Amino acid sequence: MTNHQDMIHNLVNRYHHLEHSQLLNDIVFAIDNSAIVAITDRTGKIIYANEFFSNLSKYSQDELLGENQRIVNSGYHPKSFFKEMWQTIGKGQIWRGEICNRAKDGSFYWVDTTIVPFLNEKGTPEQYISIRYNITEKKSIEASLRKQAELYRLITENAGDYVAVVDAEGMIHYQSPSVEKLLGTSNPNILNSTTEVDRISVKEALERVNQTDVHEVRVEFSLHATPNSILQMSGSLSRITTEGEFAGYSVLVLQDSTAAKKQEQLILDLASTDQLTGLLNRRAFLKELFVEIDRVKHTDELLGLVHLNIDKLRYANETFGHDRGDEILKKVAERLTSHLDGAVCGRTAGDEFAFVMKSNASADELFEWTRALQKKIEEPIEVAGKLYNPSVSCGLSVYPIHATEVPGWITTTEQAMQYVKEQGGSGSAVFVPDMYSKSLDRIILENELRKSVKEGHFILEYQPKVNLDKEQIVGFEALVRWQHPDLGRIPPDKFIALAEETKMIIPLGEWILEEAFKQSKQLQALRTVPITVAVNLSAVQLESPDLIPFVRALMEKTGIDPATIEMEVTESAFADRLEMISSLRQLRDLGFVVSIDDFGTGFSSFSYIKEFPAETVKIDMSFVRDIETSENSRAIIRAIVTMADTAGMNVIAEGIETKEQAVIVKQLGCREGQGYLYSRPIPASEIPELLEKFTKTWKSAE
Repeated sequence: MTNHQDMIHNLVNRYHHLEHSQLLNDIVFAIDNSAIVAITDRTGKIIYANEFFSNLSKYSQDELLGENQRIVNSGYHPKSFFKEMWQTIGKGQIWRGEICNRAKDGSFYWVDTTIVPFLNEKGTPEQYISIRYNITEKKSIEASLRKQAELYRLITENAGDYVAVVDAEGMIHYQSPSVEKLLGTSNPNILNSTTEVDRISVKEALERVNQTDVHEVRVEFSLHATPNSILQMSGSLSRITTEGEFAGYSVLVLQDSTAAKKQEQLILDLASTDQLTGLLNRRAFLKELFVEIDRVKHTDELLGLVHLNIDKLRYANETFGHDRGDEILKKVAERLTSHLDGAVCGRTAGDEFAFVMKSNASADELFEWTRALQKKIEEPIEVAGKLYNPSVSCGLSVYPIHATEVPGWITTTEQAMQYVKEQGGSGSAVFVPDMYSKSLDRIILENELRKSVKEGHFILEYQPKVNLDKEQIVGFEALVRWQHPDLGRIPPDKFIALAEETKMIIPLGEWILEEAFKQSKQLQALRTVPITVAVNLSAVQLESPDLIPFVRALMEKTGIDPATIEMEVTESAFADRLEMISSLRQLRDLGFVVSIDDFGTGFSSFSYIKEFPAETVKIDMSFVRDIETSENSRAIIRAIVTMADTAGMNVIAEGIETKEQAVIVKQLGCREGQGYLYSRPIPASEIPELLEKFTKTWKSAE
């Protein structure tokens, strides 16, 4: 069969009852009722338009007949488009294409068009028949898909997240274009840019996602973006659970956490390092003592802890000035560093240092090393062109001979050092048991503490927490005060540590919780919006198995809304007692708010803080105290706020005493503040008056 005439001829021969005219009429009828049909003369004037054409164009058939085909021209196509079309059909050739037309009401519609020219005996077109199909919906879908594809392209090229699809073997099947910008090469494999150790880590994560019930795991690794640039990446690996081509694969979503890691390191460096000497500060040094003991617990190695005090340094400060005194401290630190060969060493007080020595031989060997180092430190130092002869007192305590836990180790060392100072200084001594004896004051204080807990000689005072934007009180911190009937008021720093050591903090803490719960109930009645009451929890309380049952019973007894109580724990406390996290999680599950107090002074990494069950961090007042002059303090606060924002945590600045400090911490991103600028701790009876004062001030500001 070579053409339509052959088709008609064959049909007529096969079905003898058919006539040519009947068959043609049937074909025309079928086309006319399934497509848009129009016939124009050689100039484009419409001489026939079927009902389909009329319905789609919204022109009546009478309106269409006699009009040029341009009546439905939308102006969408350039003149060259129609010029090419007319050239084609003018040559007697069939033209096919997609045309955007305009209906009578101004709406656009698309048609898939075939134009067939009919030629006279001279081979010149006399008229044209166009057959069109409505493809408006198809074009709309295509436009939508193009738009979505463009949006996806823009998102994947410019988003901060880097996305890849990876199979169970670690083969990359897709990665977002942003990866190319990150690595600076075309078609890079992001996993090939990691270290061998990190690739093993990713493989282990893939195995965990694909071979266990865990559908998502966190991943972190270093990425060699360029030969001289290493980025820190963090994100998640999630298994694809839907059916389809990529079923069983995993989606790797990564973020560049380099800046966050740098800020985390900044906090660690500034908060754990003594800024004058570059040695560990007291808190960081204490943390390392726990590490050292854990390391040698099951070995025969001896550890010598030495406390070194520079005798009468204040006289050097008075003689040469404090700047020169700082030079002496730095010189002592340099000598310690050079002779200790990487051993743990820190500056634990203004004129005190401490360090750890190791020996597999005997305590005598550690003592000889201590005496030798003492002599090295006491060599003359040139200060302001003059020689200064330092004198130092060294006390040595050996683990596990003299102590088996860090607190006792420190105490025995300090006792040995104090013994040397009492003998005139400039010497070394190893601890012996008769150096340690409780003072009469301590005995009296311990006895009175036990009696006062039983007889209720304690009160709570409340210091407000203020919203820095509205200057409105949003909560109070409950602070315990010991009001002894004979000794008067005893400050917390004199009895809290003693209460923890003697475990009296447990009954005292239960009393504090009950009083705070009752006060919270009264506070809620004073305001239409909730006011939180923060209670400090000791590490000893959190380690007690009775804490959670007691809190549950107290909730039932008082009917307290747990969301109005904030449980505070210091960062340095939980850094050394990870088992406390279980208690804190249970408190949070009960509905209490959990906050980290004194933040920035401890040792928790950002990755750990993100997993810690807390909603709030309280920046330690030591960073606020000198914020007006210290760039380091501002840098620490700025970094803490940035990381807290990332983890979705609230930030409170403690110790605000001036309006300037309040302005700065607010500018750095802190949402709430606490300190003497707003109020000293006050008795519960004065809270209504303080709330009324703040309410009036706030409303007048509005």
